[in-house]
Formats: sequence, structure tokens, C-alpha cells
Amino acid sequence: MKRVLKKYFIPHEENNYHPHILHTKRAVFYGASFLVFKMIVILFVLALPARVFVLPDVLAMEQKKILAFTNELRAQKGLEPFTEVSKLDLSAQNKADDMAKYSYFSHTNEENKTVSNWVKETGYSYRFAGENLAMGFSTARDVVNAWVKSPTHYANLIDTDFLEFGAGLQSGEYNGVPTVFVAEHFASPAKIAVASVKTAPAEIARTKEPEVKTAARAEEPVTLPETIVLAEKEIAVAKEPVVFDSANSRVYWLEDDEKTNLSVRAKISGPAESAVVIVNSYPIELRAVGDNNFEGELLVNEPADNFFRVIISPVIRITGEDGQITESVIDWYNVKVVSPSPWQTYFQAKDKLPVITSIFSVSRGIYLAVIIFFALALLLNIFIEIRKQHYHIILQTFALLGLLTALFLF
Repeated sequence: MKRVLKKYFIPHEENNYHPHILHTKRAVFYGASFLVFKMIVILFVLALPARVFVLPDVLAMEQKKILAFTNELRAQKGLEPFTEVSKLDLSAQNKADDMAKYSYFSHTNEENKTVSNWVKETGYSYRFAGENLAMGFSTARDVVNAWVKSPTHYANLIDTDFLEFGAGLQSGEYNGVPTVFVAEHFASPAKIAVASVKTAPAEIARTKEPEVKTAARAEEPVTLPETIVLAEKEIAVAKEPVVFDSANSRVYWLEDDEKTNLSVRAKISGPAESAVVIVNSYPIELRAVGDNNFEGELLVNEPADNFFRVIISPVIRITGEDGQITESVIDWYNVKVVSPSPWQTYFQAKDKLPVITSIFSVSRGIYLAVIIFFALALLLNIFIEIRKQHYHIILQTFALLGLLTALFLF
């Protein structure tokens, strides 16, 4: 046994100072074997049915991550974290269930139910309420990152009027393609008798008691002059509000040779000075083309898939003649559910699936043990007979260790 160990691990004259464990042919065999082992793990993951990724336990884990990433963002901005409440979890889940059941993606369903209805139905009495939606995502981090890039959704994430939140996820199909629908609800408990609603998809309306100022009374009586002069200046102010008709407004897309043509048709009534729609940070300027009709288009040098890896509604920003800005979301006419690539599926499995995670842990443990084994063999080869070196053996062993490290990390 001693002789075998010396032959394979200790450089000495009998083995020409070349431990047999580090022979070139063996190094190639080791590298190929561990590559095949990694490929077996990858193929096993890719062979998993899609329904494994939307099991209730998996979606529950992703729901917690979405809430955690939301509060992580608020902490980065120096804001107080939201408090998760069960009624908002329920309202968000009911919304996600409804989208999955009826295969739609919008803040308003066919019954014209909005976030206020979903929240009220749970018995939550609110002062402000809001909603963020997403569809077709890879990870919880992807969802929150997509919301951060959208002005209206981001505003909800960092809004100081909201104190509590909840989230819901449900698997379903959109245009026959399996996907996951996500809803996150924000609210603050009612503190006054009259509630006002704040929503992501609609114009934010708030009421404020008018400020009343009373003039100070003079202690002595004032004697008016015989001639009284009065002057008055009136400024004409458009009283007609700017109204965005979300039900009759849409964003359209058409893919052509790795480019995407985006077009918008919007209905806006009232004194609108200008309007722009923002799609994935691309601004589309709108122009008036008739009574209350606005249109615009933009050719983007990106494939359509880039706009639908995580699906959220574009944002429309309308500037009135008085300078007041109205922001809302404008729905897609239709969306494309993008299936994850093999690499995305692999990393989703590592991130989402508890059972699969144990397989990854075992394989990583094997790679780590092998890395330590060959690192020790290399050190013995170098330092026992430091004057007698085969440099190609050192280089090929370093290459093997590099390969094993990459497989360990991947």
C-alpha cells in the first residue's frame, strides 16, 4: 500500500519525479469525466416538466422573495419597510388567480374590478391602495427589477403613503403558453371616514381641504375715502380635466428581422399639451390625429422577446396645458410569453426548487472534494522534490483545477 501511494502521489526517482496520479492521460480522463457528470446534472434539470416550477411550495417561496426584495429596495432608499398583512396577501392572490383563470393581463378585468375592489373584498379598510402586476418571469428578482425600471410601478414601491403590502402568484396560460401571473398590493389602513384610492394604473386623485386665510382686523375703525377704486384681474384657466381613456388605449408591437416596431393608439380628452409612452425606457412621442385621438410609433433595434421576458404594462405620461402631469399605465394589445432558455431553466432550478437544490449541493460537494484532492497532489508534486520539476504536469494540473472550479461555481 505504501509503495502504491508513493508511486501515485510522491515524486521520486522510480517514477521519474512524476506522480502517476498526475499523468497527462489521467488528467484528460478526470476532466472529461467531471464534464460528463455536470452534463448529466444539467440534462436532468432540463428534463424536468414545466409544472415542477409552478408547484404551490415553489410559488410561495417566490412570493416571499418578492416581498423581501421590495423591502430591500425601500431600505436602500432610506424608507421604512412595508409590513406584510394577510388581507393584502389574499387580495393580491385573488387578483393573480383571476388573471390566471380568465387568461388576461390588465389592472381591470371584464367586470371592471380594480385594485380597490380586490382589497375591499377582503375586509381591509384602506385610505390608499395600489397594485403592481407582472407576468412571465424567471425569478422574483427579475420581477422587482422590471418594476424598478418602470416609473409608475417604481413609484408604488417607494411611496410613503403606503404602509402595508402583500403579494400573490398563480400559474396559468396566456394565449396557450404556460406562465405565472404576479400581483403585489400596497395599502395603508383607513384613518379617516372618507377613503381615497391610489392606484398604479389610474390617475392618482387626492382631495385636500382648501386653505382658508382670514384677514386681521384693525383695532381702529377705517375711514374710507370718498372715491372708491376697485380693480380685478381674471386669468382664464381651463377647467376641463385631462382624462386618459385606458379602456380604448393600447400599445402594439410587430417584430421584423430582430427589430421591433412599437406603435401606440391612445384616447385622451381635455387640454393635453403633449403625451409620451415609455416602453422599457424607450420614449414614444404621441401626436394628435383627431378628436381625442393620439398616435405614435418607434422602431427599436431589439427583438420582441426583450420586451416580454418580464411582462409589465408600459407607462403613459400626459402633460396638460397647465403643466400638470398625469401618469398611468397603458396596456399592451397583446403580449408574447417568452419561454425560458435552457440556461435560464437551469438557474431557475438552482434558485427555486428545494428538491433540486439538494442535488446541486451534492454535486458541489463532490467538486469541492476533488479540488482539494488535486490541489494537495499538486503541492506534493511541487514541494517534495522542488528541484526536479515537470512543468507541463504543473500547468495541466492547474488547468484541471480551473475546470473543476468552474464546474463547482456553475
